[in-house]
Amino acid sequence: MDLIRQFNKYAGVNKSLIQKALTSAAGVGEALVPQHLEDVITNSLPRLSPTVAMMTPKFDNQKLHEFNRLSTLPGVGGAMGENAVTPISNPLFARASVGLKVIRRKGATTNFLQDSSKKNIDAAAANIEACLLQHVYDLEHYILYGNAIANAYEFSGWDNFISTNRVQNVAGGVVPTSLATLDTMIDENLERQGDAHKKAFIMSAKMLSKFSQLLTNVRLNQGIGQTDIPGGWRMNAYRDIPIIVSSATRPKNTMGVVTPTFADAGGTILDNTARWFKVTYISINGEEMPCAEVTINVLAAGAGNVHTMILTWAAVPSAYCFKIYVGSATGDANLFLRDIIPNFTYDANGTVATATTVTTAGVKTYTSDANGRVTTVTFLSDPLTIPALGQVTASMALDHPPTPVGGVPQECVWLLDLDEFQGLGRLPYTNEGGSRFEGLVTINDLAITDDYLPFLIKSYCAVADSFEATSCLTRGLRIA
Repeated sequence: MDLIRQFNKYAGVNKSLIQKALTSAAGVGEALVPQHLEDVITNSLPRLSPTVAMMTPKFDNQKLHEFNRLSTLPGVGGAMGENAVTPISNPLFARASVGLKVIRRKGATTNFLQDSSKKNIDAAAANIEACLLQHVYDLEHYILYGNAIANAYEFSGWDNFISTNRVQNVAGGVVPTSLATLDTMIDENLERQGDAHKKAFIMSAKMLSKFSQLLTNVRLNQGIGQTDIPGGWRMNAYRDIPIIVSSATRPKNTMGVVTPTFADAGGTILDNTARWFKVTYISINGEEMPCAEVTINVLAAGAGNVHTMILTWAAVPSAYCFKIYVGSATGDANLFLRDIIPNFTYDANGTVATATTVTTAGVKTYTSDANGRVTTVTFLSDPLTIPALGQVTASMALDHPPTPVGGVPQECVWLLDLDEFQGLGRLPYTNEGGSRFEGLVTINDLAITDDYLPFLIKSYCAVADSFEATSCLTRGLRIA
């Protein structure tokens, strides 16, 4: 940020120098400040997030990234006579695509703050780094838990894609007593020809400690050690697969009070229908612990089977979305994931709306507070039925709420196959710039408003689900 200091030092003497540094208009001069900030962004990103650093960015100059997904290999049986005519046997490809999404945030530092604090701190640099950190948290969330069907403004992530090897342990979770959990995930990957692919485990620091306590001397001679990944990270490894320690797999907070009610108008829920609910939310810690179980028992009140079920809670500023678990009987073993609700409502331009109600395909409605955060969801039809929209896949519909046992939270462990063609490791993007990290994150200078130095951090990207069957997700693990 030395350039910014120099510009501010001489701002009163030579205003044209400031203008020259903050514009890239023809005939005015080079955009020196944006170039320097771009360097800060692209150098920092891989060091801030090994999850993002392990992905393979691919530039595509269109909104819709299209790719071929290999669905069937050529037919077996290549043995034949010397003079035989070799039959044609081609692989089958399915044409697939993913829409790139806009992820961005603005920041600004006043010249007054920059000048008055420069002996102690570079205020602009600190502001940019803090915005970058939150931008990285956003990217990690969307890569792990994003759901483009539940929220049209985000892209879908691994939680939505992994179906073949998605394991939901019994309600209440289990405590690993051996390394079989990790070995099983590796075996599932290798049996689908994932042996030469780039891979990584993702788990919390506490879960890594738990598995480390289970290591034996025999295992220590079988490739347990450390490995390097992009960004200068030196990771723990098991069977030569790096282990990314992430805060996005272990809940630290609990969903607040959820108030259940029902109404005798506007819906299609039958008389005398009872449903049990638990609600969780996803933050930078991953899926947090659920609220206490609540019940809605729709009583016949002369409405003629036109009831609605309503769940209300206080706004949760740290939530990206909510997961709603529903059952026809009490207890976690009877509760299953049935809906995903975004935490924001939007206007027609995609800007977070204020105090609005949104109807989603006639299935439910949301009501938000003055900041656009959802505080009420009204089910117009039976919430036990998986919505036809598809934000809850058939494998996700087997998930139980991660209720803690004895105060110990349930966690998840991922084994990600990060091959860009036969895995989930491709991250197409379209924002140009950022040569040091292939353009995945870009910073732009904005028009100066009064005494502010504004900037914009942005990514236009999405995860391409080239092949999900070589990746694994195990839910419902506890350290004790």
